[in-house]
Amino acid sequence: MVKQIKSYSISIRRNEDSYMNFIIEMDNSLTVIDALDEIRKKIDSSITYRHSCHHGSCGTCACIINKKERLACMCFLNEFEDNKIIIEPLTSFKIISDLVVDISTMINKLEGSTYLRESEIGKDSIKPNGILNWNRFENCIECGSCVSACPVKSDFIGPANLASIDREISKQTDEKVIKNLKNKAFKNNGVDACDKHYLCSKVCPTKVYPGKHINNLRKIKSKN
Repeated sequence: MVKQIKSYSISIRRNEDSYMNFIIEMDNSLTVIDALDEIRKKIDSSITYRHSCHHGSCGTCACIINKKERLACMCFLNEFEDNKIIIEPLTSFKIISDLVVDISTMINKLEGSTYLRESEIGKDSIKPNGILNWNRFENCIECGSCVSACPVKSDFIGPANLASIDREISKQTDEKVIKNLKNKAFKNNGVDACDKHYLCSKVCPTKVYPGKHINNLRKIKSKN
């Protein structure tokens, strides 16, 4: 791909009823988070958004870009043929300021989840003394994209939480813990509240595919 400097029209939602519009010139190989940085540094220092890793591993920059939940740091400017970009905060969360939302409602529901899993890579490799298995982090980066995309906005514990429960059930050996996890998933606001839109899986940036885990929980429930 040949790098080009192009002019982009970027609209950022500042509150429920208004957008701030900016025209900037950027290298088309850069990302939406780079564009936000450019706007904040050179045009309007008051805009607020979250960012950290800039390579798709932390999830903090998740927002809605042209009507789809994306990680701003993994959304490249050359994807927009008309050079028009509309950036909005995630839905289903309380807005703190501009693109910054409070995801604590999701995080609190994930309480008790573990973050490590046995790695599927190198299982047959020789391990150092004292190392039984190679471990890695779970795929979910807790960005909130799946919760935002989910059209079920009533009393529902959400796709992120259900995916986490399914993963925990697969890792746990304590039957009491497994029973508690199942009870949580099989309440009225659990798997039965999912309407099977599966938008959660379509927007997940790390291929967790929450819809797959919800279906797996349904299978477990049917066998109970």
